[in-house]
Amino acid sequence: MINTEKLKVALASYKKDFIPRQWNDEKYKWEAVKHFQDHWDIHASDFLNMFLEAIDKTANLLASMNFYPKGMIKGFIEADSEAVRAMFLNLYDETKGLAERVEKFESDAEALRVKYDNGTWKQHYQNLNSISTYLWLRYPDKYY
Repeated sequence: MINTEKLKVALASYKKDFIPRQWNDEKYKWEAVKHFQDHWDIHASDFLNMFLEAIDKTANLLASMNFYPKGMIKGFIEADSEAVRAMFLNLYDETKGLAERVEKFESDAEALRVKYDNGTWKQHYQNLNSISTYLWLRYPDKYY
């Protein structure tokens, strides 16, 4: 059983220290959410430029050392923008189960990788980390 009094003390301490100790390192995530929310338009005629603008503030969240989900999605959009648009429509369809949507996003990414690979696409990088980032950018109150 959880000791609710200890939990209350711990939460109060965390909240008190968050701004002075954590905010400077974490605020870019909330700026990324705001930027994404302001620029995301699943029906944009220029899906590639809309996508790149929407995720412009994600910094290391979608690209870092040996982790390239942003670059791979860009390549997939260049190869087949409507397939990627459909991937995001499905991922963001809250009437479906979360596990089902995540698994389909991953399997669709793999299908695109196989279909359009020019010999350099060894993996698609659309894993739980990147997919959860896409989810919390769109629905931060639910997935962050």
